[in-house]
Amino acid sequence: MQALEEIRKKQAEITLQFRPISAMYNLLEDRFPDIIEKEEADSKSTLEKDWEILVANAEVKRNDMQGEQAAFKRDLIGGIEHLVVDVKEFRVKFDTEGPAVDGIEPREALNRLRMFADEYSVRKRKFDSYFAGENLFGLPHTDYPELVKTE
Repeated sequence: MQALEEIRKKQAEITLQFRPISAMYNLLEDRFPDIIEKEEADSKSTLEKDWEILVANAEVKRNDMQGEQAAFKRDLIGGIEHLVVDVKEFRVKFDTEGPAVDGIEPREALNRLRMFADEYSVRKRKFDSYFAGENLFGLPHTDYPELVKTE
């Protein structure tokens, strides 16, 4: 989705950049037909065609995804709800079984810290993904104070 958005934003800018360059090439080809090498002319044509194909493919993909938008949004909201509960449970587990529990050996504390760091990174990746999804759909951002505290 981010790539499609980037293409949409750049489309007009790149089109405006192509026009004067194409006009210059056309002028050179009209006035001095032998000045441009075949390889360069082929590259120019290929670049323009490839950009047009990319824009057309992006438009098709965007239209396809708009048809699926409701399902994506529903999945996003469900994932966020699940992550909120999961993060709360993770924090309780961290407090009761984590590296700061009284009476454990330093080696055991280090092992627990590593284990919880791995589990935290999984939740952080989900948070980042859901945060981007909330931006994409214009949803308010969900707070995860337990995740911040655990970090």
